Amino acid sequence: MPAPVIRLGLIGHGTVGSAFATALRQRADAIERSLGVRLHLARVAVRQPAKHRTRLHGVVVTDDALQIADEPSLDIIVEASGALGASHWLQRGLDRGATVVTANKFAVAAEPALLTALADGEPRLQIEAAVAAAVPIVRALRESLAGEEILSIRGVLNGTTTCVLSHVERGATFADGLALAQQHGYAEENADLDLSGADAAAKLALLCTLAWRRPVSLRDVRSGGITSAIESHVREAARIGQRVRLVASAHIDQTVHAAVRPTALEASDPLATASDALNVVELRTALAGPLVWSGGGAGGTRTASALLGDVIAAARALAGTRTTRVAA
Repeated sequence: MPAPVIRLGLIGHGTVGSAFATALRQRADAIERSLGVRLHLARVAVRQPAKHRTRLHGVVVTDDALQIADEPSLDIIVEASGALGASHWLQRGLDRGATVVTANKFAVAAEPALLTALADGEPRLQIEAAVAAAVPIVRALRESLAGEEILSIRGVLNGTTTCVLSHVERGATFADGLALAQQHGYAEENADLDLSGADAAAKLALLCTLAWRRPVSLRDVRSGGITSAIESHVREAARIGQRVRLVASAHIDQTVHAAVRPTALEASDPLATASDALNVVELRTALAGPLVWSGGGAGGTRTASALLGDVIAAARALAGTRTTRVAA
């Protein structure tokens, strides 16, 4: 008897979207054995459909993202476009009852309705891939630490700036470090959102919203970034055993205080282990004390890993089954 089918729509088929589609195709049989359902990528929205149809055999390819969000036959919408206006698509999907999975931190961090849904624990809004890619900090806050009091958050959350600063420590110029980050796929050709601190600020806003169950928007986070002027500070810090990193930090009293700024870290600081594209997140909690996560926080395959994890969690809920983890 054929397994039941859960139909997916994908918005965006660039670095992240194509990596997700490939991973889904490669893992389809293992996922079906684990869940008892088949995940079928039915539709994809891209800007130029003709360029993608040969790579997406058997998939309906369109240039209408809103049509994907509104299509009633699609159970899960995966948004990997990076478009600043994607919040509209995500909200439309939620409004019609679909589960939406996104890697787009700005689409959520700048949209009050989505932040409210996140703060309220809406299970159909899945955002693991939007914060620290493969590092499972979102699921930890939503599930494992649901009964905890989160006292503070600190993190190195932007792979581009960490890559640049790591190369400057090794003697490269700021410009050469940025070129290498772009070459590795950590940075876009226009890296302003990374270098200005906006990317890390959006991620921090999402973590604050999850930790303290109140909407914290991108506008609520004070952010500063890095420029080539930081070269001398990085090298002086390295000379005395410190590392400069773009640190996102937040704590709460009556209000949430959140900021992103370049910071010189002592070698013993957990955040100082961040190098190249590694992300590190530290939570201080009332019961468990300090907790630290680290791992690949940038790149197509790492982000695709988080998207796939959220899709499997959503499919498990839709199928009404409890299963073991899919084998690697």
